[in-house]
Order: sequence, then C-alpha cells, then structure tokens
Amino acid sequence: MNLARREQLASTVHAQNEATSFGLLLARKKVLTPAWTSRPQERSVSAVAPISASDSRRGDDELWSLAAIAFLVFYSNSMIAPLIPALVRGFGVHAVDLKWLIPGFSMLYGTATLFYGLVSDRFGRYPVLRFLLGFAAVTTLPLSFATSAREFVFLRLLSGAGTGGIVTIALSIIGDRYPYAVQGRPMGRMFGAIAAGMGLGSSLGPLLNPLLGWRNELRILALGFGAASYWVSVRSQTKPVRRGTDDSLWEYALEYRCILDAPRGGRTLAFIFANGAFHGGIFAWLGVLLASRYQLGEIGIGLVLLGYGLPDLLFGLVIGSWGDRYGRRSVVPLGFFWASICAFLLALRSTPLISALIITALSVGFDATHPLMSSITTSIDPKHRGQITGLSTFANFVGMGVGALLFRRLMVPHFSTALACFGAVEFGAGVLALYAFRAEAPATR
Repeated sequence: MNLARREQLASTVHAQNEATSFGLLLARKKVLTPAWTSRPQERSVSAVAPISASDSRRGDDELWSLAAIAFLVFYSNSMIAPLIPALVRGFGVHAVDLKWLIPGFSMLYGTATLFYGLVSDRFGRYPVLRFLLGFAAVTTLPLSFATSAREFVFLRLLSGAGTGGIVTIALSIIGDRYPYAVQGRPMGRMFGAIAAGMGLGSSLGPLLNPLLGWRNELRILALGFGAASYWVSVRSQTKPVRRGTDDSLWEYALEYRCILDAPRGGRTLAFIFANGAFHGGIFAWLGVLLASRYQLGEIGIGLVLLGYGLPDLLFGLVIGSWGDRYGRRSVVPLGFFWASICAFLLALRSTPLISALIITALSVGFDATHPLMSSITTSIDPKHRGQITGLSTFANFVGMGVGALLFRRLMVPHFSTALACFGAVEFGAGVLALYAFRAEAPATR
C-alpha cells in the first residue's frame, strides 16, 4: 500500500471515529443525532442539493452573487478603520475617544452571527438573508448623519448587529451546496471576495473621502445593501421553499457544547479565534500606524492599503484548490507562518512602498488559513451548518475585537513592539497547527 493510500485511509478512519464520538455525545444529551453520524444518505431538509453538471453554470452565478454580497459587507466593515484619523479631525476628538469603534463593532458583529446562523437553520437561508440585508441598509444609513464621536460609535455598534450574519448565511449556502471534499475552490472565491472587500474598503474608503466624503460613502453602501436585499427577494421566489429544522432551543444550545467537545470543533475554533486576533488587531490600527510613521493623509493611507486583499481576489481560488489537493494540514500552517513573517517585516522601518508590498502579502496569510479552517468546522454537522458557521464567525470576530484591544495596548510604547509580539504569537500558532491539523489530509490524490 503506497503512502498516499495510507494517508487517505487514516484520514477516513479519523473522520469516522470523530463522527461516532460526536453522535454519542448528542445521544447522551438526548439531542437528535446529525444525519451524517448514523444515516449518511440523508441530508438536512434546509440544505441545498449539491450542484450537478447540468446546473453548474447557474450555481456559478449564485456563487458570484453571494461573493458580491460578501464583498459589500466587508467593504463596509473595513472602510472605517483607515478613516479614524479623518474622523478624529472631523469630530474634534482624540483617537482614544474612538477606542471602541473597531473592537466594539467586531464583538457585536460576531455575537450577532451566533443568533442569525441559528435562525437560518430553522427558517431557511434566503428568507433570513433577505431580512438581514434590508436591516443592514437601515442601520448603515443613520451612520452618515452622526453629529458627534459618541453618536458615531453607538450607531456603528448598531450597524454591527445589522450586518452580522449576512456572510455567515452566505457561507452556509456554499456549505450546503458543495461537498466538503471540493469546498476549497468555492470557499476560496468567497474569502477572496471578503479579502477584496477588506482591501478595497481600507483603500478606497480614505481615497474617496476627499472627493465624496465619508458620509456619502456610507449612503452609497446603504443603497447597495438595499439592492442586494431585492436580488435575494427575487431569487428566493424562484427557489423551492424548504422546511427548516425542528430542533428546540435546548437542543440548539446543546449543539454548541457538542461542537466544542468534538476534537476538530473546539480545536479549530481556537485557531480561528487566534488567527482573527492577529489579523484584526493589526488591521484595526494600520491607518494610525501609517499616519504616525510616514505622516500620511487619507490619500496616502489609501494608496498604501490599495493592495490589501488583491492577492486573495486573484489567487483565492488557487489557494482553496491547494487545500483540496494537498490537504488543510499543509496549507493552514503555511498560512500562519507566512502571516507571521509579514508582521515581523512590517515591524521594521522602511519606505511606504515597501510597507505597501508587505501589507499586500499579509492578506495572503488570511486567505490561506481562515477559509480552510471554516470549511473544517462546517463539515462537522451539516444539519446545523448555519449554527456552526455562526459559531466560527463569532470566534473570528470576537478574536478581531480582542486583538484590536491588545494591539492598541502594545502599540503605546511603539508600533514595532506590537507587531513583533503579534508575529511571534502567530508563528507559535503555526507550529501548533502542524500538529493540530495533521489528520486533515486530502480526500483524494
């Protein structure tokens, strides 16, 4: 038996053993055992059937549309942080007065995903997605009318409750439609769109501020959310109505515990949290870093951040395909190492051009880790995919919020100190990932 065959069999046995233990946990708690633990031929009634060759083009159209929605959400999420210097001047306050603007939003956004993911499992993906996009439009528009820093922070937190859950449900739809063995490519496209939204939001946000003003930018985004809600409304009318799960709230609560008890569940969520803290902490204060280190204004900051997310948009599909072909056990640790090296390089003083290139490379680390780890969590229990996706998104965004607070504390003496500390922790996470994901072998060779 060759090495590739042995690795494949070991991965299969590992997954079967985990499935059995997960089912036993659920059985002991008197919760309905997921379909994949005892009845592999069944699937959740709220799920979408995998794409066949005859409707692959229609599936690609849906994938591109969901990617566009994810882009819009993360563009909105990411445009605020680089605008902090402009907001400080506009409201006549200090940066410390906006200290909860980014971490508070991230934590509330992540908390909202726990609820919305669960609701989408119960009532269906598209009806909940349509409501959330409309809610996002309603909560984003008032931001453009804020008259003080305190009011802006409060309305920003409210918008976190409005936009949280949109991308979670979009990812759940992808998880419903594509089997785990081939999720790398569509997840790569989705997270490429997410990274592109982060990159263009962080660059075009400050670049367009002198031309349009941040208030008009927010109004345009609110209009975009409204248009996306209309698209989802039209699409939901052409799709068959599917009944959601019938689990009680108590069973949903026990599902969270079972996910955390499962080795792949709790372990992967811990890495998602740590990775979110690393990337979210650095990104939250990149605008302040560039403004203080190079005395750049909005246009300068936007130009330096222009490349953030660009590699993921261009190569997200390739990175996802590598995860399918070579296994998560190889690609995920490399993503951690890559990101840590970028943090160390960014800690060194250099020119704005070199910093721009390093920041561009930094975004590759996110696309090589989070999408692949997210697909691991969603494969644990397909019956509650929305709930699990919400839990992983919660871990990611709460990590981002905690990372933003820690980075701000560490950057007080010097930005380089904060970057070096974050880089060291990310490198250590990469070493641990080599062991933690050793069983995530490719399904086929």
